[in-house]
Amino acid sequence: MIGQKWWVAAVVAGMVAFVGCKPNEEIRTYTVEKDPEKPVPEPAPAGDAKYRLLGAIIPDGKGYSWFVRFYGLIDQVSPHEEDFQTFLKSLRLSGDGVKSLTWTVPAGWSVGPPKDMRIVTLKKGAAEFYVSSPIGGSILDNVNSWRDKIVGIAEVTEAELPAVTTELLVGTTKAIRVDFRGPGGKGRGMAGPFSGKN
Repeated sequence: MIGQKWWVAAVVAGMVAFVGCKPNEEIRTYTVEKDPEKPVPEPAPAGDAKYRLLGAIIPDGKGYSWFVRFYGLIDQVSPHEEDFQTFLKSLRLSGDGVKSLTWTVPAGWSVGPPKDMRIVTLKKGAAEFYVSSPIGGSILDNVNSWRDKIVGIAEVTEAELPAVTTELLVGTTKAIRVDFRGPGGKGRGMAGPFSGKN
């Protein structure tokens, strides 16, 4: 019996010694520097400007208007803005009918071949703008057609019209000039005075 007890005691002592010899586990803490958060870029607005329309609407006093329109990608239109303005300043009205509107072709530009619904098309390299035959409709309706269908921006009310147009005098006739930029409307490829085809 004594031998058995001694054996059990020896086993227990060995286990205690085994456990006791195991190195103590330490709880270690670390401070990890967090990478500075990069700002999340704002999504590009849906109406990011890609196209530009420079234009003028000149009433003929009989419920119709001539349209001068220069439309395309911003970097195709903007370099010729001064020439377009020179052309607008050269416009003159005298007498009745389509031939009552006259102009001077800006330096470096040439007259293109005839096209439907246009009385003149002016070209310089790939750039092109034109004057339409007289077309009906109110100024507001036509401005909103340009804004919505061609440029892809919101329409305006009658009260808001002065804020998005500039008065232009053609002789003694009050006309308006517009400068719209937008993502492009669904109707920008239409033919005719509201055409996106340059």
